[in-house]
Amino acid sequence: MKKQIMGVDIPSFRKGDLVRPCVDKITGWRRATPAEREDWYRQLGEDCRAGRDVPYDSGGESKLAPTDTYFVIPREVVLTVIRASVSAPAGYGTSKWCCEVFNPTNGETLFVKRAVLTKEW
Repeated sequence: MKKQIMGVDIPSFRKGDLVRPCVDKITGWRRATPAEREDWYRQLGEDCRAGRDVPYDSGGESKLAPTDTYFVIPREVVLTVIRASVSAPAGYGTSKWCCEVFNPTNGETLFVKRAVLTKEW
């Protein structure tokens, strides 16, 4: 019996499988590096000093730096599965039904929802 979530089949993969997106574009993500978060805070400080609009929350405090970095993966890219089934860190929580893949176009290791991937034969 296949796993389903909200009527969508969740495919199963194995380490080393070649997969590709089954829709035109999907989003993969990874944790932001400390350097990326420092750049975000540096840019926020520059924007404040220059008098530009800065991202504030409803309490009037500046927003926190993003915890993740996102990448758009087009349909024609073939990815390699590194870990077939993971609960991936996403924001301040976790995202179920994911796998960890290697994207050869940019050399990044990313998390992707398994439901938007299909095996490459």
